[in-house]
Amino acid sequence: MKTFFRLLGSELERFSARRMARVLLIIAIGIGVLVGTITFLVTDKHSAPNQDEFERCLETTSSSEGDWEGNCWNWVDDDRFHITWLLGDSTEDWSETRPTPEPNRTEPFRGLQGILPAIGGILAILTGGLIGASFFGAEYRFGTIEQVLLWEPRRNRVLLAKYLTTFIGSALVAIIGSLAIAFSLWPTALAKGTTQGVDARFWIDLLSTAGRIGIAAGLLSIISGTVAIFTRHTAGAVMSLLGYQIIGGIIINIWIKWLAPWDPLFNAGAFLSESDTTKWAKESSFGQTYWVEVSANSYLVAGFIALAIASAFAILGFIVFNRRDVS
Repeated sequence: MKTFFRLLGSELERFSARRMARVLLIIAIGIGVLVGTITFLVTDKHSAPNQDEFERCLETTSSSEGDWEGNCWNWVDDDRFHITWLLGDSTEDWSETRPTPEPNRTEPFRGLQGILPAIGGILAILTGGLIGASFFGAEYRFGTIEQVLLWEPRRNRVLLAKYLTTFIGSALVAIIGSLAIAFSLWPTALAKGTTQGVDARFWIDLLSTAGRIGIAAGLLSIISGTVAIFTRHTAGAVMSLLGYQIIGGIIINIWIKWLAPWDPLFNAGAFLSESDTTKWAKESSFGQTYWVEVSANSYLVAGFIALAIASAFAILGFIVFNRRDVS
């Protein structure tokens, strides 16, 4: 066991020294800074809603079943930028006094609602796909895998250490990038908007969202790393993943709709946004048959499906890595 942790430490050290990892970390942080800067520049400062109007709204809605205090913030035209919007619609359940944006308003920052899970998905694909493919592909390109096996000939240990390294590295880069997005919006909220509704539950959900982004990136790194083992080339792995994302998505949505609930990217996206996955089902009406979109799995089940698919790729990776000559 001590030998394995020494091997893992060596792989993590090699990972931290790789230019690709550093470049992706800078890009991830840069995306957050760019989002924050643009948001600050395009956001106008608005006054808080009139308290008297808010209280009249409360008096009007207090007797209505299903109404709650937070809805009044929408009705009294609260145009301030709210930092809580970055986590999406789920903020409605956190606090009765936390405002939520109306979908028909046109301020530029209204589009930021749920931006963290959305951009987080891009970060997960970018970091997980490129880190996994480059980390494994470079081993074959430069022949370093042979040197590693001379030091530690037990291939299962070597591959497990590499999978753990790419998972940890991809997850950390994606988490740092997602938190950079969140904190880059803070100056806009302080100077031109409000931090109303920021409480312990907000921070818990923010960290939870960042954690899910990291997990998704880590799982994608295992998949892309396994593809790199098959192709023995970074570019081959990246092109294979891009081909699947573009061509595979079209094929699934047009010809094999029943496969959509098992798509790893589809499930990873649902896992990030805490939304249910959907599937296509046939329905008949007035003698005609057509496809309709219905709910398939919860976001937790989607996460387990993504984990199962990544595990299946890892198993294939172990089989190929043990049976194929690395030279």
